[in-house]
Order: sequence, then C-alpha cells, then structure tokens
Amino acid sequence: MIITIILFVLIALAVILYRSMSDNTFKDVANETNTAVIVKSFLDKMIPHHQEAVDSSLQVMNDLDITEPKVRIFAANVVDNQSFEISKMKNIYLEHLGQSYAENITLDVTVEDGHSTNYHNMMSDTSALKGDELAKVYTEDMIKHHKSAVEMAEDYIEVIDKVNKLNSTKSEGLIITNTHPSIEATYELAKQIIDTQTKEIELLKTWYK
Repeated sequence: MIITIILFVLIALAVILYRSMSDNTFKDVANETNTAVIVKSFLDKMIPHHQEAVDSSLQVMNDLDITEPKVRIFAANVVDNQSFEISKMKNIYLEHLGQSYAENITLDVTVEDGHSTNYHNMMSDTSALKGDELAKVYTEDMIKHHKSAVEMAEDYIEVIDKVNKLNSTKSEGLIITNTHPSIEATYELAKQIIDTQTKEIELLKTWYK
C-alpha cells in the first residue's frame, strides 16, 4: 500500500511539473518510475501545438490573394511535415503507451463537457484576414510558435538525457541503458523538431522586416 501511494505521488508530481516545462524544476524529478508519464506529457503538449500550426497554415496555403508565393509554399510544407509528425506521435501513444491519444486530450482550447484542456493557442485569430495582411501576421506568429516548439523539444531532450543517465549501468566496458520503448522514438522526433524549426525560424525572420 505504501509503495502504491509513493508511486502515485511521483506520477502526479511529474505531470504537474512537466506542464510548466519553462520552469526548470521538472528536470529534478526525472527517473525510471515516471518515464512513461514524461513521454505522455511531452506528447500531450506537442500534438496540439503541431495541430495549431497545421490549422493556421491551411488558411495561408489556400489564400490565393497572398502575393508572396514563398509564404504559401512554406505553409504547405508546415501542413505536410507537421501532419506527418502528429501521426507519428499518435502512433507512439497507441503502440508504446497502450492508449489512443484522442481518448485522453482534446485539441481545442475551449471547455468541452465541463473539462478544460491544458493547451492555450499561440497563433492569432486570423479568420477575418486575407492576402498579405494574413501572410504578415502568420509569419510573425509562426516565429514565436516555432520558438516555443524548439524550447519544448530542448527541455524534453535534457530531461531524457538525465533519465537515460539514471537508468544506465556499466557492464564489461559497455554502457547499457534500460529505457521505456517510447523514449527512442520521441527523442529522435524532438531532435528533428529542433533542427527543422530552427532553420525555419531563420528563414521566417528574413520576411516582412
């Protein structure tokens, strides 16, 4: 009974702390016990973050009044790349965490069935905008949006590095790491997000100065 209570407390603490990833306190609780919770919390933040980027980019991609074709091409690439990454993350949920993402969290920030979500939109409401005005607001917002994703991914990698270090042992000169099966997939995805979106931030900064 005592062990069960301790485990419950550790998992609850991990969830609470990961939801404020910008506060570096979360990194102090990385251990084998809450590894699956860490992965789930990362996905619960990154999936709706990606979905918001896809939704905003769809509007830009389809707006023929935008005079700069590079903005629409960029938006189309965001839709393609981040939709694929959303599929990857949902597959990790199903294959490695044993549950469907859609059953655990909504992608909307509104209150549904009495339950509020834990994601808050970062992109502006551009439903009334068209053409170059839309393109400019989208570009400015996407820089901030990408920076947020990069920061989340960097924090996640730092946490997982600590988890792997805690769960590693040396045997005959070899380092053996015992990790949750979802770690490798999410770790590589986080590195990919950092690489891709850092480059895109630099590109976006050259537009609409």
